[in-house]
Amino acid sequence: MCRSNNYPKGFYCSWHLPSPTYIPNSFNISVIHGTREMVCEKDIFPKNRCHIRYLQLFSTVKYKVTLTVTNALGKNSTSLTFDEFAIVKPDPPESVVAKPVPNNPRRLEVAWQNPSSWPDPESFPLKFFLRYRPLILDQWQHVELSDGTSHTITDAYAGKEYIIQVAAKDNDIGTWSDWSVAVHATPWTEEPKHLTTEAQITETTSTSTSSFVPPPTTKICDKGAVVGSGAVAVCWTAGLVLAAYGVLFI
Repeated sequence: MCRSNNYPKGFYCSWHLPSPTYIPNSFNISVIHGTREMVCEKDIFPKNRCHIRYLQLFSTVKYKVTLTVTNALGKNSTSLTFDEFAIVKPDPPESVVAKPVPNNPRRLEVAWQNPSSWPDPESFPLKFFLRYRPLILDQWQHVELSDGTSHTITDAYAGKEYIIQVAAKDNDIGTWSDWSVAVHATPWTEEPKHLTTEAQITETTSTSTSSFVPPPTTKICDKGAVVGSGAVAVCWTAGLVLAAYGVLFI
């Protein structure tokens, strides 16, 4: 399998055995462009992959990649022929985020970044494909975007959690990337207001209106305490004395 995820720098080819051989194997890969053999630089990790740099862009000449596997039992070869444009496939968009729009119960703002492996988005811009659905449904909704790295969903179900993914593709050539890592978001919902019932109003009124009984203002005079015509009658307001001092002296 060969793929260009960093066009126009080059492409890589990777391989694997369809079934284990349980004996040591060696791999040799050759890349031919027209009549010219190209160098395939093997990766340290993973070991079953190598990179090829483009020597000529926008070429209509096909590439031919041949992989030869050799072990104690012999060797076997397989070949693949393709056009330069056919193997262009970006990596998925990165840093996808989704968040609710304040005071808009049916909107979600989605933003992302170009894949970091795509070297020149100014000269080779990407377009994007966004898909989203509420978790309660299985059917996806899709939006294709020719430019920009953000989009506002305007038809979300209020209060429902959504799952959202984005894919990328060169504007003119190649195929769509795999889907990005899924993100989740729920549209904005209004905070519930506190409702006061009639019973609560009655209870509150009853509580705030205490059963305070004003102290009696009747004056009490002890006639037996009056001595002689020039004596002064001792009088007091019982309620006030109790309220002020809490103790009635007799």
